Amino acid sequence: MSACFAPRPSGILPVRLLRNIRLARFFRSTPAARTVRICLCTALLCLLLAPAETTTARAQDLKGKTNINLVRDRYRKVSRTLPSVVNAQENEEAIRERLSCYEGYHDYTQRIKICNNTYIKEVVRLARKSIHSRPSLGEFVLNVGICPVLFNLCIGQTDNDRERCILFERQCIDYTLDVYWRGAAQYTQQTYRLNQ
Repeated sequence: MSACFAPRPSGILPVRLLRNIRLARFFRSTPAARTVRICLCTALLCLLLAPAETTTARAQDLKGKTNINLVRDRYRKVSRTLPSVVNAQENEEAIRERLSCYEGYHDYTQRIKICNNTYIKEVVRLARKSIHSRPSLGEFVLNVGICPVLFNLCIGQTDNDRERCILFERQCIDYTLDVYWRGAAQYTQQTYRLNQ
């Protein structure tokens, strides 16, 4: 038997030969085609090795929204605000409706979606009915949503004095109306205030 007809070892040689032929074809092509192929391969490699951070959304920073100092500052400002006569009964009724809605829903997300949403819409409706100045409505809606939080802080401060805290939440609504709806500084709307 001659060396030409010797049996090939276990199929490895044809795979290597095939790879060598492909590489030879790749490098034998024109310089322009080689440049395009190299650029495509480089781009593909960069995409595969790119950090995953660029393809995923970044987490939202919640530090500004959960700042306890902001809530404490608001609590101090609201406690210095005199309650208004304008919409006093209607605002108190909206607060009581929110509290009774809370009793019906024990899940926090349901309270936010149903009770607080209805509460804010009612406060805005009442303000539109009786106050005829141009509001910063977006900021008002965001900030009046803090009033139920201040109600809960008041409950903790006053040993569950519900009536006092309803009045405090009314003060919070009035403070928010002063800043974002009436457009006046505190205490300049003295005609709307109760004598204490």
